[in-house]
Amino acid sequence: MFLSSSIAYFIALTSPGPDTAIIIKQCSTHGRKSGIFTALGIGLGIFIHCILAVSGISLIILNYPALKILISIIGGSYIFYIGVSMFLSNTETINTDQNLQNNFMVGLITNLFNVKAFIFFVSLFTILIESLDGIYFYLYPIYFSLTTAVWFSLLSLILTSSKFKYVNIYNNFFIKSLFSLILSLIGLYIIFTSIYEYF
Repeated sequence: MFLSSSIAYFIALTSPGPDTAIIIKQCSTHGRKSGIFTALGIGLGIFIHCILAVSGISLIILNYPALKILISIIGGSYIFYIGVSMFLSNTETINTDQNLQNNFMVGLITNLFNVKAFIFFVSLFTILIESLDGIYFYLYPIYFSLTTAVWFSLLSLILTSSKFKYVNIYNNFFIKSLFSLILSLIGLYIIFTSIYEYF
């Protein structure tokens, strides 16, 4: 069961979504180190999602449509804000400790307000509930969060590597503008889809 769930999660992890877009945004505007710190924030967000799913809190949240739409609107608005601020930002940013903490929080907040992550982990842990005895109760959340952090850190390294000059996106105005638009559209899509589903 652990192997099949791990494969399913890795497929979901590598598919494009808000987390991938945030990593690309951070790498293109602030560079490699910011992307890695954002990846660590996303990893912590996944760990929290797992704990919420295992404890049943995510299921409670999903059973209250008003709470679900509130989370969706906050998350969508935050992603839209990041998209707009990305376009308006100056790419010459110094990676101070404060900025790196901010990058960590960007990853954490983006992931925590991703309702699809809520739904994914509730679905996954509903299937895995019988195998969550003993060490597996802790192993699953730790494995999923570490896998996430490693994957997005690796993506940050690839996107900012000088060896891949056609992939390196740091300070690339075209990439910055494109992903600013994509992030803004993702944010708007989340907001309007959640409102449509609620009403």
